[in-house]
Amino acid sequence: MTAHRFTLDCFRRAGHAHLHGASRILNGQPARGTSTPALVPGSAAYLAHVALECALKARLLSRDGYASAEALAEKQPRVHAALFRSTQGHDLAALAGYLRLNAFVETQGKPWLDDDCWKRMASSQRPYSLRYGAEPVAQASTQEEINRASALVEVLLQGLKTPPLRKKRRGTR
Repeated sequence: MTAHRFTLDCFRRAGHAHLHGASRILNGQPARGTSTPALVPGSAAYLAHVALECALKARLLSRDGYASAEALAEKQPRVHAALFRSTQGHDLAALAGYLRLNAFVETQGKPWLDDDCWKRMASSQRPYSLRYGAEPVAQASTQEEINRASALVEVLLQGLKTPPLRKKRRGTR
């Protein structure tokens, strides 16, 4: 089995791809690669959540100078476990807090984290309430969340610098 490297660029691409999928689902189109209709609008809100999670993780990796999640695991195993191996890694409020996102977006003139849209998106019940269809989500609310996630993803990914990947030495895993 080939080991995957979860690089900063993977998170960047995934953020954009999940947003695209969310928009397609909300507009009644199947997500890429499937002909099965999704549970609209819950599935679209879920993908917007995942897109934002990917962008937050990309920004965290870049900020701390890591080119991949594996590089973070080598240097800071506890931080890696919290972000990539626990429910905290899906918690937008926790990720935003770790990143100090409120100060970050306010410096750009966008006080987004104080409104109802963000409060819905960062609810402690998400993403699980969306993944399993337990949370009813209105079409208009989902469109607002997709728009917010899209704007946040752009702000978070803007100007990211990807540190070089270190090659594994022979004889190591």
